[in-house]
Amino acid sequence: MHVLVFSTVSLIATRAWTWIVIGVLLTPSLASAADPPDAIPKPVGWIGTTDQWTTGLGIALALLNLAILFVVWRNLRGTETTRIMGTLLIGLVVLPVVVMFFGYNQGMSGMETVCACGDCHAMTSHVQDLRDPNSESLAATHFKNRFIREDQCYTCHSDYGMLGTVSAKMSGIRHVYHYVTGTYSFPLKIARPYPNLRCLECHGESQKFLKSEGHPSDLRPQLISGEVSCLTCHGPAHTPKEAKR
Repeated sequence: MHVLVFSTVSLIATRAWTWIVIGVLLTPSLASAADPPDAIPKPVGWIGTTDQWTTGLGIALALLNLAILFVVWRNLRGTETTRIMGTLLIGLVVLPVVVMFFGYNQGMSGMETVCACGDCHAMTSHVQDLRDPNSESLAATHFKNRFIREDQCYTCHSDYGMLGTVSAKMSGIRHVYHYVTGTYSFPLKIARPYPNLRCLECHGESQKFLKSEGHPSDLRPQLISGEVSCLTCHGPAHTPKEAKR
């Protein structure tokens, strides 16, 4: 009797969070699925990106989990329970952990897209400026010339390495908090000076940068230390509409 009650409650709870996980898995894909009308078509034989396969596998495992739990629930209605405890372990422990991993992985990667940044209305004008081919802002120049192939916002606004990724995601969560609570004002301002090292990670060793008369070798230490900002000559980084008021 206790096993039946425990399993029934676990079944209800697991079904609830499984559908939540499915929603998490689907949301990033739907956000990034809308390609512009003039997008370059996929190559012949295209069978999806890693993210799309991760989404599909996560949904498949979530459905498998529901099926296993349903079978276990039906078997528990009988008198023999020992033989199904192994299956119950898979349905309540193993598969939920795997599905949660896929949901976390897909959700985190979905936060890195330009669409995810543009979903916040406060950043709409920044994303519009980024995608404007007539804009001369630094962000738009990088975007329209594809100096950064994808996830342009995240690439420029996160430091390199694991800690940089964690820091960028935490900053994103803080931004969501300020957006939801309405504790922000226009024009939006960057929290701290933009570090030159994020620019130099890509440009610092390129021949175009090294041979440019505007980047003499004796200026390099000042650029690395941040004493001279790249934006002094190459700014502004963004020209959103509210910043032009």
